[in-house]
Amino acid sequence: MRVLASEKLRRAGFLHGFSTRFGGVTHDLGSDGELSFHAHPDRAENVRRVASVVGFDPGALYQTTQVHGAKVARAGGDREATLAEEADAIVAFPSTDPHMPALAVGVRVADCVPVLVGDAHTGAVVAIHAGWRGLVGGVVAAGVGALRATERGKLVAAIGPSIGPCCFEVGDDVAGKIAIACGDGNVVVREDLERRKAYVDLRRAIRVELGREGLADTNIEDVAGCTRCDREQFFSFRRDGEKSGRHLAVIRVRG
Repeated sequence: MRVLASEKLRRAGFLHGFSTRFGGVTHDLGSDGELSFHAHPDRAENVRRVASVVGFDPGALYQTTQVHGAKVARAGGDREATLAEEADAIVAFPSTDPHMPALAVGVRVADCVPVLVGDAHTGAVVAIHAGWRGLVGGVVAAGVGALRATERGKLVAAIGPSIGPCCFEVGDDVAGKIAIACGDGNVVVREDLERRKAYVDLRRAIRVELGREGLADTNIEDVAGCTRCDREQFFSFRRDGEKSGRHLAVIRVRG
């Protein structure tokens, strides 16, 4: 089992992790031992395995139906109803009931950027699924804003493994939308004017967005890895298409 973590979130007391493709069960890809969250029959066992490493109750993990939008869901209550909700960020707050297990929230990714944020003051957390559409639509601001719905605190964020600027080729129209959305033209790292293509640094764009939401740069950590480049360690939709597995990025409320 290989689960990556952020030292900054760890120091702030948040149990969390970014799964890789190692240490699970996945029958749909035809390869044993791959930790995918794409195939429903295998998902429960793979969640259990990640939970045992990260340290959360798998029965207290909340996820949503991700649609590349900017809606934020709130964890709590019926988990199946939350899973059916279309949202690309999910927030959880500490419970006042000492007998309730601490809630965990997660997003599934295979090139898009997983962002985990914890409020070191309140213990609240949010998991964000940020593809380019969600980024342009404002999902990062919406997710961070949901944490601040009760009280502004000291926020710590980790940007997880995702497609890197080495591989994220898009049309120049999409590159322009991303640059405008985050207000930083430097997110476009290379352009092919003849082909009307560009390579974009989504991580940088998200870091800029987090900064605009008030996070100090020193409180943001990149957990390295290009999902498209590193076939051995990561799934990639860009590389493998529909057959690609999914990673889970998860963070637990701090009690």
